[in-house]
Amino acid sequence: MLKDKNKLFFGFGNSKLSDFVATFSIPAGYTCPFAKDCHSWADRETGRITDGKHSEFRCYAASEEAVYSSVRISRWRNYEMLKKAKTIESQSELIQRSLPIGQGTIRVHVSGDFFSESYFLAWLNVAINNSNKIFYGYTKCLPFLVKYKKQIPPNFRFTASKGGTRDDLIDKHKLKYAEVVFSPQEARRKKLKIDHDDSLAIKGSKSFSLLLHGRQAAGSKAGNALSLLRRVGLGFYNEKTKLLKTEIDKWKFLSFDKQN
Repeated sequence: MLKDKNKLFFGFGNSKLSDFVATFSIPAGYTCPFAKDCHSWADRETGRITDGKHSEFRCYAASEEAVYSSVRISRWRNYEMLKKAKTIESQSELIQRSLPIGQGTIRVHVSGDFFSESYFLAWLNVAINNSNKIFYGYTKCLPFLVKYKKQIPPNFRFTASKGGTRDDLIDKHKLKYAEVVFSPQEARRKKLKIDHDDSLAIKGSKSFSLLLHGRQAAGSKAGNALSLLRRVGLGFYNEKTKLLKTEIDKWKFLSFDKQN
């Protein structure tokens, strides 16, 4: 529960992450200027999901907002506070005084993305001033990563999220990336390890994949792929999924991928 109305809301862990990881979110879709393949958003009032015209699979964070009104409320509150701050300096100060005490690792944007260049710079500034903390996440705002590449410190660890409108920058600038796959075999075909707990995002130096999960539109390719995954206990995060982590490749029949 939020105790200080003058601070942003941070969570602690989730079904995928340890409670030692602080998490920060803003509304999915509305704050994702370079989204394409996963562009979805939930109505602020009703929670009804809308998928973008180029959407190939539904954003997991948007699905969360569709189900839980409390999640929508906290994310929209964070977003409005940041917009009200306006300048890089004001946003940096707001983020800095809101940082949880004692958390050494912070997942920035379980939901949402860098909605503006100045907002990106605010987080970059906070990372520079907190070298003892790791700030990490996934982003489709690749123009910002490229433009400020020389200013990014070692503790600002953002992985390019493949499936956006500026994927051309990934190969051009040799960016580490994460790609959502529809099956373990698609990951194998693309020679990408599957990250189940963000360890590859936080510590890895190579590109990797993320297995499709969450809620998907019924009858869609993503929906059909998710149904196959869930038949064997995959497609969502819980203790069972973590136990299957080292055995995932044995599901030979799960050959569904985005090319099908």
